[in-house]
Amino acid sequence: MFSVQVQVCHRLNKECRPSVTVRRRNPKKPSLFKTAQLEEKVDSLLSLLQAGAQSDALPHHCSNQTNNKASLHIQNEEESSAHGLDHHPPDLPVFAPGTTDSEGTSGSSPVSLLSNSTGPSPIEAEQYLTTFHTYKAKYFPFVYVPSTTTAQQLRQERPFLWLCIMTIASRSTSQQQVLGNQIQHVVAQEMLLKSGQSIDLLLGILAYIGWCNYQIHSKPALSVFTQLATSLVYDLGLNKPPPKENPLVALCINSHHGPKSPTVRTMEERRAVLGCFLITVSSFLQKIDALRWTSHLDDCLQVLDERHECLTDKILVQQVRLQLIVEKVTRGSWNDVAMGTAEYRKTPLSFHLQALHSELQEVRSKLPLQFQRDGEMLSTAHFMIFSHKSTEVVLAHLYSTELTINEISLSQMPIVSHHSSFQQVECLYACVESVKSWFEVFFTIPPNAYIGFPFSIFSQLVRCLVTLYRLSTLDDPAWNKNGVQETADLLLIFDQVINNMEQVSALAGLDNSDSVEEDVFSRTAKMFRSIRPGWEATLAGPVGPTVSTTANPPNANKPPLPEGFPLDHYDNDWLTDLFLAPNY
Repeated sequence: MFSVQVQVCHRLNKECRPSVTVRRRNPKKPSLFKTAQLEEKVDSLLSLLQAGAQSDALPHHCSNQTNNKASLHIQNEEESSAHGLDHHPPDLPVFAPGTTDSEGTSGSSPVSLLSNSTGPSPIEAEQYLTTFHTYKAKYFPFVYVPSTTTAQQLRQERPFLWLCIMTIASRSTSQQQVLGNQIQHVVAQEMLLKSGQSIDLLLGILAYIGWCNYQIHSKPALSVFTQLATSLVYDLGLNKPPPKENPLVALCINSHHGPKSPTVRTMEERRAVLGCFLITVSSFLQKIDALRWTSHLDDCLQVLDERHECLTDKILVQQVRLQLIVEKVTRGSWNDVAMGTAEYRKTPLSFHLQALHSELQEVRSKLPLQFQRDGEMLSTAHFMIFSHKSTEVVLAHLYSTELTINEISLSQMPIVSHHSSFQQVECLYACVESVKSWFEVFFTIPPNAYIGFPFSIFSQLVRCLVTLYRLSTLDDPAWNKNGVQETADLLLIFDQVINNMEQVSALAGLDNSDSVEEDVFSRTAKMFRSIRPGWEATLAGPVGPTVSTTANPPNANKPPLPEGFPLDHYDNDWLTDLFLAPNY
């Protein structure tokens, strides 16, 4: 073939130049798995994009510039830091406020697009960060921001976390709405359009979910954000130990002066993954698959306990330990026992109760000294003195966990046999004591400090009220309703809760002037006040022991609750609808 080409060239008196052979490559077929993943992300976040596009709360120039591509890489540092804001390898993109790069071109990010009329001023930003430190951080300590860190420094190092803290700490309802819309824009852009994966994204989303009753407008949106947080944990590999460094790979990377992959988890990462676990197993999200507890999470918990950098680390450790017990109650094998299935004949309910109480006692015994005195829990008259106003967080979770265990007996009402009656009645009275103790802790918190409550505290509040209502109206021959009212008077407690909620707006300086709807505390007070007459009418009926002439099936004598109120603490749709912000 080549000789023929030479003859042709010679006849035409042309220089013979063989053509360059180009190897044909078969086009790479797209991965069906990756396509399915992308479609799933598109479906889950499409609602966020549509909501942002339809919202006119943001200035026009903000929405037009939101899709500008801007991400900075943070510099490589040591594997852990003495502060809570650890740095990460430069392969993780993060948001950053408007900056000027080395070439002098101006860069912008979604966070920097906030206008002066919608975003907090520098003075407001410092005030909001102080509010987060003072009132909020201790209730859900998924992150540690040192008190020496200014709002400007936080914005530079963790801009999305900064935006979310500004949103949940703002005392203006209208400003919260605008900033909340901006958060949705950022999440949709960075996670959908850019497939971003950063610790900053995870921390911001955790803050957003933790105080979701201030911002998130619907249960589907809450589920989406929770799933996004879980996805980030898996994408960043925070649910497992960092991969061990391969010597050969390390040699190649170092020879090209590339980044060194971390081989040890930072304290910031440990807090984040434990915080995500707390969020996914919370009672108001029980219909979502929880982040699976692994041996690595157990290691994170132990390291955080032993090397804690601040008091909130100790609080986070206790919250996780208590929540692990709650997980065994809500998702454990005791349900078969409680519902009278075949497992009941093999393992008595008393065995499960004893095991759960033993675990709770073990956690109680390991509480820091400021939570105990002479081996007993501090009384509510003394614990505030020794705790620097942080003990109420742990005690609230402790009594809520105790109530969760004791509530198992309510699932077997009415009492149908003399053999089990004593133990069940004992558990019911223990429920009353748990509720009473929880409210004693709750009422030591001044109403102006309620602005720090995450959604988990609201969940505990409603569950304690519902349980006390059921116990106060329970008809069973072995149960004395009169004794319940003597121990914990439902109406007196309910009235105090309502009065405190009504005071929050004025005492905390909340601004509802530019908003159609009121803040969550005012809405809650109105809802509770509308329910109260029905409760009072029910409680006005006959009290004391009653005689039952027929054996009723389990759960037949559960006292009816007011319309719209949850039947038990596993039915959280009503609770979520009540406390989630309205859709503006």
